[in-house]
Amino acid sequence: MHIYIALEIDTKQKKIINEKFLGHKVFFNSNLKFKKKPEINFLKSEIVFGNVPADWIKQSKKIKWIQLESTGFGEYLDLLKAQFSKKILFTNLKGFFKDPVAHSMIAGILCFYRGIETFVKLKEQKKWVGDPIRNKLETLNGKKIIFYGYGLINQELKNYLKPYKCRFDYINSKTNTKKIDLLLKQADIVACCAPETRHTINFFNSKKLNLLKKNTLLINAGRGSLIDENALVKLLKNKKIKGAVLDVSKIEPLKKESALWSCPNLILTQHTGGGSSDEISKKITFFEKNFKRFINNKSLYGKLNSLKGY
Repeated sequence: MHIYIALEIDTKQKKIINEKFLGHKVFFNSNLKFKKKPEINFLKSEIVFGNVPADWIKQSKKIKWIQLESTGFGEYLDLLKAQFSKKILFTNLKGFFKDPVAHSMIAGILCFYRGIETFVKLKEQKKWVGDPIRNKLETLNGKKIIFYGYGLINQELKNYLKPYKCRFDYINSKTNTKKIDLLLKQADIVACCAPETRHTINFFNSKKLNLLKKNTLLINAGRGSLIDENALVKLLKNKKIKGAVLDVSKIEPLKKESALWSCPNLILTQHTGGGSSDEISKKITFFEKNFKRFINNKSLYGKLNSLKGY
């Protein structure tokens, strides 16, 4: 097999990959520079590990399987819906990021509840406030958590929150409007982790955002398109909700002129929620396991469903 690897990896990781796939020809594009015209080595390959340009895939006559290094695959939807999906198998890293993303979501919640963001600002100002802040701090105990999307990440978050005796409910594409409105009005925390589909784009519009209580915290670790960012900025500036933690935004990287940069009571984690020090090593292991299933004609982990969009 000819395998094309498009990952940011170091020399040690290249050596590990070559050892794991001994007997197969492995090509590397570790600087992730993609020219308009596909590389010769890419065109030789039957298997691709990494997120290569969709236009490259259209020009390949040999690819049988593409293992993405992400969960999202919006840039490949057109390919999946076209004839390419019949001759090329696409898989993603479904479930791979659930643990670190859930950790980041909890970190964001506790930053607001325990005043960490405030204390960081006070340190920069060399200003001691102390006792007057104590009665403004909160705990997670008994909070009402509404999950928007109930996939593996929000399920993992729920497991972490259970010891705090939080109360849980969720919203999905089947939830009726009346119940959605009721749950949003009750929420102490809204945890968004839904994929981008025609049902989820701009789900949190101005009307829904204005249903939230003044002490509600909004977390989005799904897709930036889920939230009307202009409406959210307005809400935060007017102190209509407690705060927001956004791991994702509609445009990434965020443009310098974006209002999100200067928005109060907002933490931006720059789409790093799934990151960890061993991320690349674990991705390589995931690919290796799927590769063994591929060559043995077994069903692969993370096979994409173009109709659902995830």
